[in-house]
Amino acid sequence: MMSTANLHTAAGTTDCLAIPALAQIETIRHAFTTRRNGLGERTNGTKLPDDWNRVASMFGIPPDRVVTVNQVHGSGIVLVDDRNYRSVKTLQADAMITRASGIAIGVETADCVPLLLVDPARRSVAAVHAGWKSTVRKIVALTVQKMRDEFGSAPEDMIAAIGPAIGPECYEVDEPVMGPVREAFPFWKEIATPRVAGRWSLDLTQANRNELLQAGIPEGSIHALGLCTSCRRDLFYSYRAEGRTGRVLSVIMIKP
Repeated sequence: MMSTANLHTAAGTTDCLAIPALAQIETIRHAFTTRRNGLGERTNGTKLPDDWNRVASMFGIPPDRVVTVNQVHGSGIVLVDDRNYRSVKTLQADAMITRASGIAIGVETADCVPLLLVDPARRSVAAVHAGWKSTVRKIVALTVQKMRDEFGSAPEDMIAAIGPAIGPECYEVDEPVMGPVREAFPFWKEIATPRVAGRWSLDLTQANRNELLQAGIPEGSIHALGLCTSCRRDLFYSYRAEGRTGRVLSVIMIKP
């Protein structure tokens, strides 16, 4: 079974949470921000230039080295390095990979599944945004393959961390979603439970866990916070539950 992580605070504050298995890797830093330190926390979801300054300070880097992309619910992956990190924010993609130290790559979510990948052997990391559209487009498997192609990473060496996301108890979908899910995943009955009137409960976290396993990442190397963004609105944002709202950042960096 996928391990569910205990709640650990990063840097001794409830502004961020960490997964112990990743926190033990001395070459990286990572964090999942909470409602206390989220994008748009002060403005009901409107981005401000200094939203991630506290994350940058915690990681000990300048704010412009906290890097995100223009997420579009697709399957695009960006290789981030010291030459392009200032410009990738304008690129349309849903995952980033890097071997560059001192650059924190992160994805913004408010129900979608955020994933962080680490290859300690090759000192490489990834951040992945997996809503249902990116999930059925196999964004996780594509990112693992991209790390293999670019860095020589072996899936058996990787460690995966799944951050806060909407749980199946709160994520109800209809046939326009279930159709692509059934086409994409032979295991769809493991991640979907029928409700009434053509509605389904969908477990996006489990879907991405299965994708990680099929990509070759060992079961014992897949960890999750195990928290539902809709149930735990005291900690996180939920677009489904709140409509216009802020975003949390799931971020990872190779230490300089």
